[in-house]
Amino acid sequence: MANFSKPQSMVTMLFGLFALLQLTVASQHGHAHSHRSADDLVKAQIDTATHEFAKRDIGPFLAISGVCSTGTNWWGDCDSNGRQSYPRLEIRQLRNNGDQWNLYILGMERFMNKGKDDKLSYYQISGIHGRPFQSWNNFPTPLVNQAGFCPHAQTLFGSWHRPYLAIFEQAWYLAVTEVINDFPADQRQRWRNAAATLRMPYWDWAQDPGNGPTVPTLIRDQQVSVTKPNGQQTIANPLYSYSWGNSLPNEMGGGPWNNNPFTLRRPVANPTRSNNNEMNGRFDSIRVSLRDRVFALFASKQSWGFATTSQIGVRTDLSGSGVDSFESVHDAIHNTAGGETGGHMYFLDVSSFDPIFWLHHTNIDRLMTMYQYIVPDTWVANGNINRPMAQWNEGESKNGGTPLKPFTKGTYGEYFTSGDVRETRVFGYFYPETSDRSYGQVAQAVTRLYGAGVRTLNKRGEPVDEKTGQYLGRPVKEGDYHHVLDITADKFAMAGSYTVHCFIGNGGNSTSNSTAPYGNSTTSAYTPGPTAPAKHNITGEVLEDYDPSKDFTRDPNYVGAYGILGGMKAGGGNASYPIITRGALPLTTCLQGKEYYGELESLKPEHVEPYLQKNMYYKVIGVNGEIDPTTIPNFHVAVKCNKVKPAESEYDLPDLSAPYTVLEKATEKLPAGKPFTYTPTPIDFPSADASYGESTNGGSSNGGNSGYSNNGGNPQYPSNGGSGKPGQSYPNNGVFPYPTLPWHEQGYCNVRQTIKYVYPDGKAAGHEVM
Repeated sequence: MANFSKPQSMVTMLFGLFALLQLTVASQHGHAHSHRSADDLVKAQIDTATHEFAKRDIGPFLAISGVCSTGTNWWGDCDSNGRQSYPRLEIRQLRNNGDQWNLYILGMERFMNKGKDDKLSYYQISGIHGRPFQSWNNFPTPLVNQAGFCPHAQTLFGSWHRPYLAIFEQAWYLAVTEVINDFPADQRQRWRNAAATLRMPYWDWAQDPGNGPTVPTLIRDQQVSVTKPNGQQTIANPLYSYSWGNSLPNEMGGGPWNNNPFTLRRPVANPTRSNNNEMNGRFDSIRVSLRDRVFALFASKQSWGFATTSQIGVRTDLSGSGVDSFESVHDAIHNTAGGETGGHMYFLDVSSFDPIFWLHHTNIDRLMTMYQYIVPDTWVANGNINRPMAQWNEGESKNGGTPLKPFTKGTYGEYFTSGDVRETRVFGYFYPETSDRSYGQVAQAVTRLYGAGVRTLNKRGEPVDEKTGQYLGRPVKEGDYHHVLDITADKFAMAGSYTVHCFIGNGGNSTSNSTAPYGNSTTSAYTPGPTAPAKHNITGEVLEDYDPSKDFTRDPNYVGAYGILGGMKAGGGNASYPIITRGALPLTTCLQGKEYYGELESLKPEHVEPYLQKNMYYKVIGVNGEIDPTTIPNFHVAVKCNKVKPAESEYDLPDLSAPYTVLEKATEKLPAGKPFTYTPTPIDFPSADASYGESTNGGSSNGGNSGYSNNGGNPQYPSNGGSGKPGQSYPNNGVFPYPTLPWHEQGYCNVRQTIKYVYPDGKAAGHEVM
């Protein structure tokens, strides 16, 4: 973005006027929670603005707009007049348009090659998420804490990543325009036409790939053929890895595999390289499980705020349907791509440098956008910051009006809030499943893409996946029960991540008798022997790196993987309390298979509980191999079930919102399987007055004290943001020395949006307050 120089007096006047208008609009939306009069606030802001503006040019901040098809105003913000939005497509669908695919790849290549000092370089934008723990976009230096900006396992997980993806898309698209200008003048219009509707793609890891691989070779190929200004060329595939150069920059503070200077996936040694073949094999094994988790989440009908975060402080009350979250599903993708041998996706603070991160997170944004239409009257829940972060201190209470730092919506430095980004078209995009903005469109898409029983039978006439032998499931029917393995886990219990692998069958097994071919940070079970000739497949990977016959996840009794995504170091950045997360691995499809083959009488709890007690087992694997679950702090498993209400029509989804019942005997003999009740800590209790945008009955509120708190309004929990449960004491009396109400933070803004619906003839059809 360019800065503009104007005569000082005029600039001061313009900036002051802008500040006045800005504050006036914000006041109309309930912006300020203050005892000072509106006149005093206006005067103070004008004085501050004119003083600050005397020291700088207009627009010192980046205006984050996504792809701005209409150009920018003179002050640098995107001109919204006549702006068009276009769909982000699945990567395999984008590939079908040759010109757009070519621009996407060339844009990624240009973007990743920009200098590290460029604010819009791949290096700097990737670095916002975690390491190198540096400021960005004029965010104050030093940072509030030496940490990254990403609010994982926190209430703002879903909304914060939306402007983050938007600035990535914006910077990449800028590189696309630069590429187009490199072409001869008589060819540029062709590429401009292709770019006009181009948006960055997503990778849907849960959809049925048919005869293709779960992880497209588009992501795994080491090289790719492209059309450049001087003709056809073969280049290094920018979706395969990112390179820091000859060495990892010192400010990164270290990285996996002896500070390897390029990103790795499930790495192996001698020489150090990615094992993308094994990664694809592992995604084959968990795809049905991922499909089931996505489908169950959409059928859960829980609040958007609950469904999007794994933070147990937001989701303390799990008596209803809230047993899983999109963030918990997201963790499994990270762990599977990075691998227990320690690839970059396996570590929260360096994961964003792997190009697969962006394809994955765009899909997560897509799923959460689709979910908005399933529960349209809900949005971000309030919760506390649970660990020191780059922009916030531990203990601060946040909600939908919280500024999503460091992402500014204008060149003057005002931050986006969750309320600002509720509609994706703010950033110039939507998804194929949300083009109509309707519940019915999303419900049909969810059933088509993720419903069990949609796929045809295999060659033997059985509903079984030919790659893995897993039962593919059937649609739910009246009288069915949905069963899950409920998992409570400490996010930063150890350095790196860890993964729970679940099995049902063979009369059970002991987790201590491991058959898992795991490695550590320097070796791999799939490293070729020294005399073995290197055979390569079409992706350029060494075939001997992965032998499916040695992969324990290829067992037909394998249910799936549940990931707990951690960082390079244990402890969560000096957090005062463990960062506890919760989620669930669906067991229903596997149990349907046992019923199909006559091993299980029915899916009723009275039949499932003793069957699981005898036949279910699991193992936990981290970077140092298999782990005894009883040695992992705050780790617990349980089996839960609820009764399913089938969909009433093709335009609806099944209902899994009924309360869950714990089947205690199913896990009582398993490690960490004894009955467990979570005891909340002070970090779990934002003020009951801190809510925003949702009320206890599912309707919209105006902020203030009318919405629900993190616990769903349960009166047993304190509302002062400090003390714990009655009769229970915590360090420092459970009081944090930081702001406890969201609007105490500078930049807070309570935004309410009204969407008006009209018929084709222009007559009003109603409106929705968001």
